[in-house]
Amino acid sequence: MTSHPPDDAAFEAGVPATELERLLEIFRDAAQASLDAHAVVLLADTTGVGGLAPDIALVPGGAVAQSLGDHAMLRLRLTTSRDGSAARRDDRDRSEARQVHGTHFVFHTLPLTGPDAESAGLLAFAFDGRPGDHRAEACRRLARCAEAIWATHDTLSGLAYEVMTLTSRTARLKRISETDALTQLENRTSFENKVRAELEAAPESAAFLIIDIDHFKLTNDLYGHQFGDTYLTTIARALGASFPETSIIGRLGGDEFGVFTPIPTGGRAYLDGLLARCRSNIQRATATLSKPDMGHVSIGASQFPDHATRYSTLYDQADSALYAAKNAGRGVSTVYDPTHHKQYNNSQLGQQFLDAVERHDILPCFQPIVDLTTGDCAGFEILARWRDSSGHKLIPSQFSAIFRDHALAEKMTRAIMQRAFRDHARAVAPTGRALSLALNVTFFDLMNPEFAFEVQSTIAETGFDWSLLTIEVTEQIMLGEPNGQVFRSLNELRRRGARIALDDFGTGYGGLRHLAQWPVDILKIDKYFVDGISAGDRDRAILETITDLARRLGIDVVAEGIETPDQVTGLRDRGCRYGQGFLFDAPLAGDDLPGFRPTYDIK
Repeated sequence: MTSHPPDDAAFEAGVPATELERLLEIFRDAAQASLDAHAVVLLADTTGVGGLAPDIALVPGGAVAQSLGDHAMLRLRLTTSRDGSAARRDDRDRSEARQVHGTHFVFHTLPLTGPDAESAGLLAFAFDGRPGDHRAEACRRLARCAEAIWATHDTLSGLAYEVMTLTSRTARLKRISETDALTQLENRTSFENKVRAELEAAPESAAFLIIDIDHFKLTNDLYGHQFGDTYLTTIARALGASFPETSIIGRLGGDEFGVFTPIPTGGRAYLDGLLARCRSNIQRATATLSKPDMGHVSIGASQFPDHATRYSTLYDQADSALYAAKNAGRGVSTVYDPTHHKQYNNSQLGQQFLDAVERHDILPCFQPIVDLTTGDCAGFEILARWRDSSGHKLIPSQFSAIFRDHALAEKMTRAIMQRAFRDHARAVAPTGRALSLALNVTFFDLMNPEFAFEVQSTIAETGFDWSLLTIEVTEQIMLGEPNGQVFRSLNELRRRGARIALDDFGTGYGGLRHLAQWPVDILKIDKYFVDGISAGDRDRAILETITDLARRLGIDVVAEGIETPDQVTGLRDRGCRYGQGFLFDAPLAGDDLPGFRPTYDIK
């Protein structure tokens, strides 16, 4: 990790005066010799330049020097204010007769001034003689010499201070240019440069990680950018506590972080432990934010030198592993496996999807829903298909990553909804039959407060009817408490006339709690329970319980995955009114919808 440069406080002690002290020592020795002086005292007042206290230099020492020093200090205090400037102008040299231990001396003092006439100190001499002695002129010349020495040092020390300050500021600017302003981690450019430098040094073994915050854009939309910033900084701190100090940690983008960290040779188990600790630290840290469903991240990792030795390759491999982690359901850590992970990323898939939308290659198919008591077609479930460049239609499991991206998932829903409503208006409405359409929606759709209005707009454009619309959601979408945005969206859709279907009932997380708390009109029984009709008494009893509960709550039941006439009979006998499956029809393409069968033989 890179340390921050010291700030200005580090320079408050000033520039060392070692060189000045050496020069003044030479000066004092020369002054003493030239004047045959008993003592020479220089009081250098450097409080305003180097931060040094007034310095008393005694040559050669003893009682005369001490007495002269006391006299000079008194003179300096009388003529200098606390801030080091001249308190009273006094350019005259003074000679005073003094007696020290019975011996007469002349104490000759001269003020020293700096380049701006400020007080620089005082020079004092003690020698035999009388005031006005010829040596007084020599003292004045020596004082000017001392002033020149001090002025030179003053200039040099000021220059040195400026150089040191400039160096400090340059280092600080360099650090600012390398740091992400929000998280204080390395920014993308600095992270890459420092990892490349580490790779050139050929570490023994290391791991390259890309960490992506799941559903971060949605968090920003829900709670605002200020909370989003807090969320990011919280995760950044958790990352700093998760890896060794020698690791390089950076913010690569809005919700993406990078880590380059040393690991033991062959240390896959060590790496797995690091990833687990990272996820745990993030969960603990974000739990303090008091928001639901925080702290979920997906992590992709590659290893040096096992997988690659170049930065770009390690990055691409970690990105591919990250893609695999997201495709596995997010909230997962994945280490790159060259035998399983393709070299592509989310941005490539996303662009392919957007191109398909532009070409109108995102298409709805229509799975008939049949009344098991009459054989009449009651409506259709809308299924998404992606027509690729070869004309082959991909099913959702082949592009499931689209449904885990906030923007792409919403675009998918809208593309399918618009096309399906138009196909219904073209092929079904002219028959006069009130056949419903069941639209599968995502968590992102329902978290959008404007979703009901967007559906309303599409209905207005296509002439569809709210009363024929069923909104299908999974139990996982209903995991939150019934006071959040998902709940409000479902209530608003239902208020406008749509019915709400709980898909794959019994295979999810909430089950009965959802029936009690959420607005549900239809239960869709998973194929697992339909297959269980012929499996044994226990499975049949479970199915009977579900249908009986739905009947008591006034909820319709639709069975999925019907493949045999016996299943139709078993479901009908247990009170299940509706069903769908390949026994009746494969999903119909939009172009084939005009030829849908109005009734089916269910005997």
